[in-house]
Amino acid sequence: MARTGTAAWLAGVMVPAAALAQDIRPPTIDCAAGFDGLKTAAMATPGAELGQADGFDTVVTAHPEKWRVEYFFTTGWHPAHPAVVLRTLRKQVTGVWTAESKACGYGNQAQFSALVDDMKRSDKELTDASRAEVTRKKKERSPLAPP
Repeated sequence: MARTGTAAWLAGVMVPAAALAQDIRPPTIDCAAGFDGLKTAAMATPGAELGQADGFDTVVTAHPEKWRVEYFFTTGWHPAHPAVVLRTLRKQVTGVWTAESKACGYGNQAQFSALVDDMKRSDKELTDASRAEVTRKKKERSPLAPP
């Protein structure tokens, strides 16, 4: 009897923990926090990796095989500065990674619109490339291989 009770207790602990682990959602942005507030919050995210790419200060965090978040903070020389872009990449059940960007602009709105258009174009390119890769891998897989 003790063994059944232990198994039931262990299952009661494991199921909520597993459900919690599956419910980890990627961070979002709230433009009301402002440029500096968003940058501070992003840098404080557990597991955040700081860097620079294409003239942006970047912060990257991920929940492997589920999602990846990339923050892009314009630097002083960027025409849209100050602006923040949050790109979220999510792995779909099909295996395709989809990209979606959200942005906050606090400076020149015309330059900010150009930045958003560029990020949206890049999102489509990333999603299309992932879709093509998944399709290529499916074609290479043997029809006898397990799904």
